Amino acid sequence: MILPHTFDEELHVYTVDGQYVLSTSDIISLNGLADYGSIPKAVLDHASWRGTELHKAIEYYELDGAVESMPEEVEPYFEGYIKFKKDYDFEPIGELEKQIVYQHEGTEQAVGCTIDLRGLVKGQPYILDAKTTAKMYGKALRSKCLAWRLQLSSYSEATDCDWEWWKLTGGVDVHDPAGKGIVQVNREGGYTFHDFSQTDDSHLWDSAVRMAVAKLSAGFQIDRR
Repeated sequence: MILPHTFDEELHVYTVDGQYVLSTSDIISLNGLADYGSIPKAVLDHASWRGTELHKAIEYYELDGAVESMPEEVEPYFEGYIKFKKDYDFEPIGELEKQIVYQHEGTEQAVGCTIDLRGLVKGQPYILDAKTTAKMYGKALRSKCLAWRLQLSSYSEATDCDWEWWKLTGGVDVHDPAGKGIVQVNREGGYTFHDFSQTDDSHLWDSAVRMAVAKLSAGFQIDRR
């Protein structure tokens, strides 16, 4: 069920009836999958800025067909997105950067999320997120993919409740879940598409929500770095 909410853009905080709502990133952090303690704050802030600027460029492009201005550093990442869009016939549908607060099935915990991209990939409904994360390999990549899978699982549960979006897809059977993928663009102007559509992480996400709530009740704090 989708819940009416307010959202503070500056603080990136969701509230329902004036009460703070756990975000998807809060839950991932409380499960130990977003440990940036060893990374200088300036580096994290710059990476966050780069990702935000990319999302702005994508939104302007998809809404208006052009981008008026873009930081030079972001240009190759945007080129990577355009390559993905052409290679996979991606057609955005509905509102970009869609904010949703939904009631997690099984716990009734309110969860907030901002879904960056949804649409059709080669004619099939998909939930996507564009990332400017540096290339990773081995254990680092497996760890990051686990965090991404949880993020997309949250977005998938929110999308299952979003009947208006499903109508916009052209009447595709909502009993079939939308595909899920990460478009990892890079500074060389390319991309890697991580498709997690064949992985059902709903039970994993349910466990993550329950663990996050339990840790907060036990006095753990959310890392807001």
